[in-house]
Amino acid sequence: MKKRIVLLTLCFVVLAGSLLFAAGAQETAGPKKYDVALSVVWEGNTYAVQSREEFYAEVERQKAAGTIGNVYYLNADNSAEKQVSDLEDLYTRNVDILIIQPVNPPAVSDIIKKFHDRGTIVIACVSPLATDAYTLSMISDDRAFGRTGAQFLVDKLGGKGNIIALDGMDGITVAIERWAGAMEVFSKYPDIKIVSKVFADWDYAKGKSATENLLAAFPKIDGVWSSGGDMTRGAIEAFVEAKRPLVPMMGEDANGFLKAWKNVKGQDNFAAVGCSMPTYFFADALAQGVEILKGTKKVGTDIPRDTIMQVYTITDDNLAQFLREDLSDSFWANTKMDEATLQRVYGQK
Repeated sequence: MKKRIVLLTLCFVVLAGSLLFAAGAQETAGPKKYDVALSVVWEGNTYAVQSREEFYAEVERQKAAGTIGNVYYLNADNSAEKQVSDLEDLYTRNVDILIIQPVNPPAVSDIIKKFHDRGTIVIACVSPLATDAYTLSMISDDRAFGRTGAQFLVDKLGGKGNIIALDGMDGITVAIERWAGAMEVFSKYPDIKIVSKVFADWDYAKGKSATENLLAAFPKIDGVWSSGGDMTRGAIEAFVEAKRPLVPMMGEDANGFLKAWKNVKGQDNFAAVGCSMPTYFFADALAQGVEILKGTKKVGTDIPRDTIMQVYTITDDNLAQFLREDLSDSFWANTKMDEATLQRVYGQK
C-alpha cells in the first residue's frame, strides 16, 4: 500500500512538472513566425534590383521584431512557365504570405487560386492578377505613367512632330499598360507621328543602342517617349554623341537619368518630364501581410483591398528634390529605405 502511495505521489510530481514546463515553454516561445515568399518577374534592371533591396530591408525589420521565419525569393527570369513551376514547388511549403509580381497574369491564375483557397495571404504587386483569388492588390498606375509623358511631348511640340518610343519588355503588363496610356493621348493628334517603337527592356545600354540606330535611320526626330528612365539616359547620350540637337524627352526617376537631365538642362530644345513609381511595393506588401496575420489590421477596414500607387511627376521645378548627386546612377528616388541602407547600397566611395 505504501509503495502504491509513493508511486502515485511520484506520478503527480512528474505530471505537475511537465505541465509547468509546457506553460513555461508557451510563455517564452514568443510570437508566431510567418513564412514568406516573393515571386518577381526578373532582375534585369536597376529598378528590379532596388525593389529587391527594399524588400529585404523590410525582411530584416520584421526578423528583428520576431515576426517572420523562412523567406523564399523566386525570380521568374521573365518566363511565365518558370513562374508557374516555381509556385507549384512553393505550394508544398505552406507559406503564410505570397507576394507576386505576375509575368503573365492569366498564366498564374490556377496556382494562385490554390494558395488563396488554402488560406495563404496572396498580395499582387506592380501588375494586377487575372483572378479574384487574392487578399490585396497593390499596383502601379501605368496608364497614367504613359499618358503623362505623352501629353508632355504633345504640349512641347505643339501637337506636331516625329516621335520615337523606347518601350520596356514585349508582353509584360507594365509595358503594355504604359504604351496604352501613351496612345490614349497620341491618337488624338494626327500630326504626331510615331516613326518607330522599339523594345529596349528598360535597360540603359539597350536604350542607348536603340536610339543610336534610330538616329541613323531617321534624320528628323522631334521627341522621345520612353517607358523607363535608364533608357532615357541612354537616349540623351546617343543624341549628344551623334551631335544631334537634343529634343524633349520623358523618363523616370532613375538617378542616372536625373543627373543627365541636370547636365544638359537648357541645351538645344531639350526639356524633360519624369514619372516616379515606388520601389517599395514588395516591402509594403510584406508589412501589410504581417499585420493582417497578426490581426492588427483588417482588409477593407484598415487596409483597402485594391490600392493603385499614384504617379509623381518630376519637372525642372522639383528636379532637385529627387536627384541625389551623392548616390550612384542605379538609385531610384521613390524609396522608403533609410539613409544608412541607401549609403551602404548606393553610396559613392
